[in-house]
Amino acid sequence: MYNEGIKFYRCNTCGNLFLVMVDPAVRPTCCGAEMDMLDSRHHTHEGSEKHLPIIEVNENYISVKVGLQLHPMDAQHRIEWIALTDGTRVEVQKLGLTTPPIAKFSKMSTDGKIHAYAFCNIHGLWESEK
Repeated sequence: MYNEGIKFYRCNTCGNLFLVMVDPAVRPTCCGAEMDMLDSRHHTHEGSEKHLPIIEVNENYISVKVGLQLHPMDAQHRIEWIALTDGTRVEVQKLGLTTPPIAKFSKMSTDGKIHAYAFCNIHGLWESEK
């Protein structure tokens, strides 16, 4: 996982997403319980063709699509959100059931690496960089 002090946490009860940027040692709570940190490091290449976020830098925006073959989007199996960060700014877009797993973000600094994250409700957090 991109370790610039940015960590994602998800509540297993209600599905709320928390993003911790300032103090990565903080473990947030929700619905009366500590939240689980999402970790993209446990993935192998199996399933990557439908889960890896693909970053495309355009002149006025950055787009991220999930999968070489777009990830399915239905009630049982879907991408819930896509996030993009350049290490100083983070943007997150929540996706609906009928929304393709594609998001457009405002232009970010491309001086360093840009990291994209996608969260699948079954297969967890996936990460890529450009």
